Amino acid sequence: MKKLLLLIFITSGFIFAQTERHVMHVFYHMNVTNPAGVISALDKFHASDCGKKFPGDLGLMSETLNGASDSTHFIIASYMTREDFQNAGALTQSCPEAATMLGSLMNSASPVSDLAIVPIIEANDWTVDGAFTKYDMRMNLENEEEYAEAWSELMESNVESGSVTSSYGLNRVLYGNDEFTHFVYIGASDFVTLTDGATELTSSKAFEKFSRKVKGMREVLNTSLVIPVKAWPRR
Repeated sequence: MKKLLLLIFITSGFIFAQTERHVMHVFYHMNVTNPAGVISALDKFHASDCGKKFPGDLGLMSETLNGASDSTHFIIASYMTREDFQNAGALTQSCPEAATMLGSLMNSASPVSDLAIVPIIEANDWTVDGAFTKYDMRMNLENEEEYAEAWSELMESNVESGSVTSSYGLNRVLYGNDEFTHFVYIGASDFVTLTDGATELTSSKAFEKFSRKVKGMREVLNTSLVIPVKAWPRR
C-alpha cells in the first residue's frame, strides 16, 4: 500500500538532457513519506544562490518496485569530473541553503544508504528515458572485463532485434559496495516498452548464450523498476 500511494506523485519523464558523459554518480537512497516535500526541498535549493553554483546535475528517481528494500526513492547527483564532486562537497558544507535543504529532506524522508558509482558501459542517452530495469549484483573485479564484453554483445544483439530500444549500461560501485558491487540497467521510453523488450530479450538465443558465458561470474541480488520523477540540471 505504501508504494501504491507513492505512485500518485510519480511523473514519469525526462531527467536532465545529456550532452557530455558523466564520470561518476552518487546515489542517496531514502525512505520517503512525503514525496512532494522532497521535491519542494530540492526546488528551493536549486533556485537558491548556492544551488545555482552547484557543479552537478541532480535528479529524483522513484524505486517503484524493488523487493524488500526500505528505499522508495533516490537522489542522483551526477558529475562531469571528479573535481566537480569535490567542489560540490565543499559548497554544500559551507552554504546555509544546503543545510536548509537537508533539514527539509529529513522532514519528508529517512536516509537508507548512499553509494558512489562509475560507469563502465554507458550506451545511448539514459537521461531521456522514462523507465529503467536495474539489476543489482555482486561480482569480483577480476571478472568485470569479461562480463562487460558478454553484456555488450547481448545488448548489441538485442538492439539489432529491436528488443532494446534505448539506453543500457554497466556500473561499478566505487564506494558503498556493502550490498552489491555492480549493477546493469536497461532503459526505455516508458514502462510498457521496457517490459515488452525485457520479455523478448530474455527469450532470445543471445540471452541463452550470454547466460552460459557469465555463469558463475556474478550473483544477481535484486531487480528493480526505476522511474524518473524530476530533474534539476546544473547551471
